[in-house]
Amino acid sequence: MKLIPVRNSSQPVSKSERKIIYWRSSMNPGEIYQHPGKDAMGMDLVPVYDDDAEASGIVKIDPKVVQDMNVKTTEVHKMNIATNIITNGVLTVDEKREYIVTTRVEGFIEKLYVNYTGQYVRKGEKLMDIYSPELVSAEQELLTALTYQSRFKSSSFGDLQSGGNDLLNNAVKKLQLLDVTDNEIERIKKTKQIKTDVTLYAKTSGTVLDKEVLEGQKIESGTPLLKIADLSNQWLLADIYENELEKVQPGDKADLKFNFMPGKIFKGTVSFIYPTIDEKSRTVKIRIDVPNYNGQLKPSMFANVEITGKNLGEYIAIPENSVIRTGSKDIVIVSLGDGRFKPQDVNLGIYSNGFYQVLDGISEGMTIVTSAQFMIDSDSNLKEALSNFQSSSSNSESQEKPMKMKNMKNMKNMKDKGNKPD
Repeated sequence: MKLIPVRNSSQPVSKSERKIIYWRSSMNPGEIYQHPGKDAMGMDLVPVYDDDAEASGIVKIDPKVVQDMNVKTTEVHKMNIATNIITNGVLTVDEKREYIVTTRVEGFIEKLYVNYTGQYVRKGEKLMDIYSPELVSAEQELLTALTYQSRFKSSSFGDLQSGGNDLLNNAVKKLQLLDVTDNEIERIKKTKQIKTDVTLYAKTSGTVLDKEVLEGQKIESGTPLLKIADLSNQWLLADIYENELEKVQPGDKADLKFNFMPGKIFKGTVSFIYPTIDEKSRTVKIRIDVPNYNGQLKPSMFANVEITGKNLGEYIAIPENSVIRTGSKDIVIVSLGDGRFKPQDVNLGIYSNGFYQVLDGISEGMTIVTSAQFMIDSDSNLKEALSNFQSSSSNSESQEKPMKMKNMKNMKNMKDKGNKPD
């Protein structure tokens, strides 16, 4: 390798011969620029000359060696920080569009109109007929109350007339508590005929997800009979890391890709961010509403998800491969030209599409190294270690010399007194 000349520090250098290699903040030496001006605190920048390189941690490498090391650089510039998130998710049923079919009476399944799981039912369709002795008894009480009321309706005794009305009202309330509709109660009043079974109807259109009963089966009040859900809209549950929470918010759009239809992109909208974090994976669940227009999407389908987050605007950004992570800090190698390189601490922000947002440390227009920066950084660290070693060696020698002189003086005094040294 070519030898590098070292200037004699005893020879004065005129200001005209000194070359400014960069400018830095007087309050924060880590804040450097390629041109004069003001720092972040509004103070004038201080020039750093080429003969201050050693004191500033600058590494000098012969241009031929730089070429052999395949050092690549890029200019720092501002770019639009898009907070896209790529993750995976699984479809599930929209919890707001599902319900359980049950009944308030005990009895037996006399007729079942839903024959299999997955059957589609429309709103108002019959689901099942239930024979209930309890219901028959309640209907008979209604007929008895009607007879009693009509008998004492014209009575001159007010207590009897009031008692008949109360008896009828109580019989109606009992049927209502057994989930008998008002239309059915009016039918019983008019026809005076008891219906031995109760019919359950579909509240909304949907698909039968669970079927828990068979014809002839005895059921108790409150027993889940059917589970029905409207699958025209579904939820996709996806996981994002906690450091990505700042990137996403309700209302953001998402592109979904499913394996069953390659090339087709389904659209969704982020509707909810769950309030808890998984302790093991350090992820947060988000919910994406997905319209199911043609019924192609099925619950439990797996999807690749890309969420378009909020736009943060233009910021200084650097490529991911230009950052050296040490665990305690992030470093980039700044190229100063003529084979000069300087390790520089940077404060990074959001990561987006292969670039890091830079909050502090470098400015627009500077040139940074994107390859072989680890070799340059190791060379810088080696020089610093050697400098510290030489400094400590010098201190040891300076302390050792007085000690040797002191020992020689003691030996001479002992000799003059006629004593032998130990």
